Amino acid sequence: MKSLSPNTFLVALMNNKPDFLIAQNNHWYRIPTDKAPKNLREGIVQYIAFYQTKVFGHDKYVIKYYAKVKKVEVKSREELFPDEPFNSKKSHKNYYKISFDSLKELAKPIPSFRARRLLFVPTTYDKFMKATEINHLFNESPLEEMLWEKFLEHKISTERQFLLQTDDKNWILDFAIFCKNGQINVECDGNEFHTKYDHVIYDKFRNNEIESVAGWSVLRFPTVRLVEEMEHCIQTIQKRIYLYGGQKMPDGNILQEFYKSPDTKQLNLF
Repeated sequence: MKSLSPNTFLVALMNNKPDFLIAQNNHWYRIPTDKAPKNLREGIVQYIAFYQTKVFGHDKYVIKYYAKVKKVEVKSREELFPDEPFNSKKSHKNYYKISFDSLKELAKPIPSFRARRLLFVPTTYDKFMKATEINHLFNESPLEEMLWEKFLEHKISTERQFLLQTDDKNWILDFAIFCKNGQINVECDGNEFHTKYDHVIYDKFRNNEIESVAGWSVLRFPTVRLVEEMEHCIQTIQKRIYLYGGQKMPDGNILQEFYKSPDTKQLNLF
């Protein structure tokens, strides 16, 4: 399997207009150091883009603006907002301050066709420039990329890296498939991670939560099956889709407000 290109592009959440005005006029954006994605912590981010939420009205649920990164530095909130009244809990909080060139507007915004909670999507410049919807951006493991290509080939509609909540737990699904009579979670189990004892126990607990609490069906495929029996894996997924009444394709009704969940902690970063 070929290795993936480095994730030098970062798509971040833009969930309020004051932060957008800072990005537009002052050309910087902040991310808490304790919430930062891997590519930012590793210092390889060269471009940044923004996924806009419902507060942007007609421009909601799309990625419309991006910019070339000039500098990344760690700053306290007090340094970022010197005119803000001192707050013992917030003023000393550290952020990555990402400075960039003027925002550029995409000729065609990149939409999300289903409501989803989104914080960060690390991706590549090439994927970003070619994407026609948000699922085209993800640059995950070679196994996931292989299966994603097959989903496209067989016209199976799926959401990548989809956040699912069960009670007070958050789960990131490799692939989420929405059907008329149920939902399917498809997972790619790489040998290095999922064959270790602790991870086997974790995967079983995770399956129980997703199946019994959330009511989803879980299909897990190890490396050897995906590499040597990919078509059989696809047939297994297609049979489960058929059992669940066929795919439920995204439509205008699905693009609805999804911040009504009582658990909005992960969106309240700023």
